[in-house]
Amino acid sequence: MKAFTFTVALFMGVLSVSLAQRETSLRVIDALRDLHPAYKQLRDVVVQAVAGAKLNSSEVIFKFNIDIASRKESFMQTAIKTEANVLRQVNGQSINIDTSCLGFLRQSIDVNMNLAGVSFTNCLNNVDASLASEITRVYAELQVNETSFVNLSVYDVFRGQNVFVNPQTIVDRLVEKLSSLQQAPTELTEELTLLVEAFEGRLGEVRAAYTSCLTMNDQLLQTTLGTVLTQLQQICLGSLLPAASTSEPTEETEQTEQTEQTEQTEATEETESTEPASEPAPEIPTETEVPPTEVAEPEPPTPGVVYRNAL
Repeated sequence: MKAFTFTVALFMGVLSVSLAQRETSLRVIDALRDLHPAYKQLRDVVVQAVAGAKLNSSEVIFKFNIDIASRKESFMQTAIKTEANVLRQVNGQSINIDTSCLGFLRQSIDVNMNLAGVSFTNCLNNVDASLASEITRVYAELQVNETSFVNLSVYDVFRGQNVFVNPQTIVDRLVEKLSSLQQAPTELTEELTLLVEAFEGRLGEVRAAYTSCLTMNDQLLQTTLGTVLTQLQQICLGSLLPAASTSEPTEETEQTEQTEQTEQTEATEETESTEPASEPAPEIPTETEVPPTEVAEPEPPTPGVVYRNAL
């Protein structure tokens, strides 16, 4: 009888423990359900944060491209101005300078400008390759960070655990997971900001390399065009013209002056056609002093000469 009572008591004890443990097992589901909203909120924050970082990187790329275009334009304007100055020297030579020699100089100027265009394109090709590489890199870094947060596993807390044997361990893990999910957005924002800043810094290095490339090729162009001026003097036997005046009239000003001159001419012609022609003023003769006639004095007789009147 005692043995039976002991068995029943043991069974009831085991049953009560099992029932309590089952309740804990059910709390695992409740803890898991509490985790899902936090996980969704994290995914939303991550997606928005990464999208914001991509927008920031897009703005960085836009400013970079604008700056590259401005630098290219500046160097192009310098090259064109230099070419114009050298051509002015060549085209302004006197007619006694060998025209074929001047023609060779013009060809040399054109060739050097074309070569400068090739070099400027090479510089831009380097920029294009570097920019593409940096964009790929930053987007890969953003993707890694997005994936690392969005693809966080929720169910890894169940690995090596038994929901009926040690449910409390699983519950504790789920609570810890919830806490880590709630802290993750702050870390993510900081990481994404640093990634975009690093990306902008690397593009600054690309921009500096592009400027250096343009500067080197511009110096080469200036040297070659300077050689043309030397050849103009030493080979073609020409001479350099004085510096061009900065107060030269613009095309619009010249057209305005021509129009005004035309209008003045037309007005003068109309006035002459409407007014009666005035009679020419009579010429006033100028008195001319006539020198007095000198009286010829008789020359003294020459000895030995006989005059007929004296005969």
